[in-house]
Amino acid sequence: MILNYVYFGVSILGIFLFFFIFKKIFKKLQTKLDKLDRNVLFKNKEVAKLFRFITPRREKHILKFATRTIRIGISILFLVLYLPFVFKFIPETKEIADKVFSYVLMPVNFVVDGFLDFIPGLFFILVIVFATKYLLKFLKYLTGELEREAVRLEGFHADWAKPTFNLIRIVIIAFAAVVCFPYIPGSGSDAFKGVSIFFGVLFSLGSTAAISNIVAGVVITYMRPFKVGDRVEIGNTVGDVTERSLLVTRVKTIKNLDVTVPNSTILGNHIINFSKNAAEDVGVILHTSVTIGYDVPSGDVIQALVKGAKNTQMILDKPEPFVLVKSLDDFYINYEINCHTKNPEKSALIYSFLHESIKNELHNAGIEILSPHYSAIRDGNVLTVPPENVPKDYVKPGFKVGGFNIGG
Repeated sequence: MILNYVYFGVSILGIFLFFFIFKKIFKKLQTKLDKLDRNVLFKNKEVAKLFRFITPRREKHILKFATRTIRIGISILFLVLYLPFVFKFIPETKEIADKVFSYVLMPVNFVVDGFLDFIPGLFFILVIVFATKYLLKFLKYLTGELEREAVRLEGFHADWAKPTFNLIRIVIIAFAAVVCFPYIPGSGSDAFKGVSIFFGVLFSLGSTAAISNIVAGVVITYMRPFKVGDRVEIGNTVGDVTERSLLVTRVKTIKNLDVTVPNSTILGNHIINFSKNAAEDVGVILHTSVTIGYDVPSGDVIQALVKGAKNTQMILDKPEPFVLVKSLDDFYINYEINCHTKNPEKSALIYSFLHESIKNELHNAGIEILSPHYSAIRDGNVLTVPPENVPKDYVKPGFKVGGFNIGG
């Protein structure tokens, strides 16, 4: 009996001895950390890129905090495991010590037994992970060949390769996760199910717009209405496509503004692609209208408009520009000049050159442009036709005011 109390006393002294040595060790470690003047954990260049904010001073604080945390953790673990052992030497506390020790061993046994039961499932998960990894590598290689057009499939376009791989990768990873799920420890517990339901509800409530944009992005990918670099018009936005993703498309306007357009919006609007047919022989047709009075011969107007178009920069000589008489309005004739170009991305500049050129040619030909509208007082009895079209025996009629014939 006395021997048990002696053992108990020695064990208590062991606690003080442990903490004395423990304190000395960590005090020495803290002293070394205080003298730290360079990175130790983050000195690797690749790691430093990920943790650029880590400086020697910050790393010192991180290591000191980690050291204190480890010290507290080891101290608590030592007391939890050692005190039940100490109090087993005294008959009055032996039963309590055994009970406390069983409480401590219970979670330890649970973890050990769970890990041993998990080993077969772990091998199954590892097989699925490796199979998924190498399947994705093979698909990435295959889609890379399709993208470079080293391998061709009938009806499959090269620009479909990358988005198709991304979609297939998501499906394969999701399928692998579903297969592995039952083998994860605790997957059948109520807590795990509750957390899964909670995140499922959050995802379903918060991702409606995102899902619609992703679906629209997939549809747009396989519709192929445009590619990066094309000049497009989406709704009221005109510019060059700079980026295309599953969620959004970014367009850089001619005013150097970056516009982010959700894919669902693109799918709900008409899309005009100015660049798609620009590489063809005829290029893209640019057109503008001008209004000329009825007294000017149409041949002179058409000749001046065609000459002005030919003198415009970035306008093709072949096919030749052509003119359409669009309408015979109340005050003038509406002429439309059409010309071809292979630079639709510079259409704003080309239109500026074209308008300046046809204005100069019409002025050189002595032709007055009746646009915008203007008011003028003229003799309404005179024919408003080109002079060569006036009949030789034509006599300007007079008009009556108060029963008297005036003029004629």
